[in-house]
Amino acid sequence: MRPTIAVCPDTFEMSSHETLPLAFDVANLLLAGETPSGPSATLTQIDTGQDYVSGHPGVPIIQGTQLIQTVTALQPGKRYRLIIQFTAAAGKVWAPSLNIDCPE
Repeated sequence: MRPTIAVCPDTFEMSSHETLPLAFDVANLLLAGETPSGPSATLTQIDTGQDYVSGHPGVPIIQGTQLIQTVTALQPGKRYRLIIQFTAAAGKVWAPSLNIDCPE
């Protein structure tokens, strides 16, 4: 099990009709000389515990200290948790997470 770090705010509301790039700025997690690498994402549908793969097409991209994942095609009335795991240095892995509510 990977440790996760909640972001602030920890819950984001998103419509089922939206496609958005969601970004985590991980600068505060990095020490001098560290850079994020090897990101991977999961978008877990909370009621099933399964990765909702169609909701996060492609892999996260890195822009400086930001990890960006496009999220789309959410189902109305469902809750999700987006986790972007990345390596900061050899043996140092972080996994910030964000809860996403989809009311419509």
